[in-house]
Amino acid sequence: MENKRNKNLILITYMVIAILLIINFNQVLQFAGKAIALFNSFFAGIAIAFILNNPCMAIEGMISKKFNIKKNSIKRGLSIAITYLLFILIIVLLVLFVIPQLFNSVKGLIDNLGTYFNNLQLFINNVSEFLEVEPIDISDFNAFINSYIDKIVKSVSDIVGQIITITTNLISIIINIFVSLIFSIYFLAGKEKLLGQGRKIMRTYLSKHIYDKIYYVYKIVVDIFNKYIIGQVTEAFILGILCFIGMIILRFDYPLLISVIIGVLALVPVVGAYVGGLISFFLLLLISPIKAIWFIVFLIVLQQFEGNVIYPRVVGNSVGLPAIWVLLSIIVGGGLAGPIGILLGVPNASVFYTLIKNDVNRRNKLNSELRKE
Repeated sequence: MENKRNKNLILITYMVIAILLIINFNQVLQFAGKAIALFNSFFAGIAIAFILNNPCMAIEGMISKKFNIKKNSIKRGLSIAITYLLFILIIVLLVLFVIPQLFNSVKGLIDNLGTYFNNLQLFINNVSEFLEVEPIDISDFNAFINSYIDKIVKSVSDIVGQIITITTNLISIIINIFVSLIFSIYFLAGKEKLLGQGRKIMRTYLSKHIYDKIYYVYKIVVDIFNKYIIGQVTEAFILGILCFIGMIILRFDYPLLISVIIGVLALVPVVGAYVGGLISFFLLLLISPIKAIWFIVFLIVLQQFEGNVIYPRVVGNSVGLPAIWVLLSIIVGGGLAGPIGILLGVPNASVFYTLIKNDVNRRNKLNSELRKE
């Protein structure tokens, strides 16, 4: 009787808590957001360590083969040092060379926008005259683009005017980045110990059944995110480089700007390539409609080469999702968390898809075995 009363009391308590959470859902979300914000550097450190883990382990393997170093701590320390030096070198190269070139390309595009629109209007008029149809007036679109650019420039001017706030925020950002890097180094250096401690705690406080379930989910999450991040980043980098080389050879305008657009949007599976191609087409359409058409032909050839040669070898089946679910995960992820949600929505959806698929297969196999008996 006493046990029944205790169970009822626990059930009522849970119901009351659930109702309070539902009623105060917005406040709960705000509190959770503030609580998570306190650990931003910690989570950023985990993310950096996760991304750099595979390169670090590859470098450690190379050190083991090349040098006869028996002490694991020395090998790990050297591999971490080399990994972070390469990581910082890439960031420095981006800041010193790529970003200024991108800025110059965008500035040149904005400065010549009026001329590009006039050329495009003249091309439309010539085509319309040849086809004997009414020409399309793009002056309204030109005015809309110019007004939008003016708003961006004004926003930048306002930001520059608030230099003190910017400086304060910049210092805060630098401190957070530094702390995140320290956390990531600590995680990489002692990941085996940290993971072992985590498993030991779970085995102590959880039943074997629950522990096995959690560890099973953990392995799937790590495997999918590892394959997705390494595969997509490598594939996007190769595609961007090939696009840049091809545009230089074929003498297309703004090769660096367009190659970066193509490479960055290639991080989004399936739809990223189409969106990047569409944006690049419209940029070149303003300069030369003929070049824009030839660029689409070049991009189709490049995409075929990438899809049939590069993607299967570099990415393989890392996403593991049908195209329709990839599209849905991008839409939902973007709606919930913006650009980060678009990038992380696909691997998250892939995790759920894999878990459900494995469970369905397991249950079907179990049911078929029971029918045989």
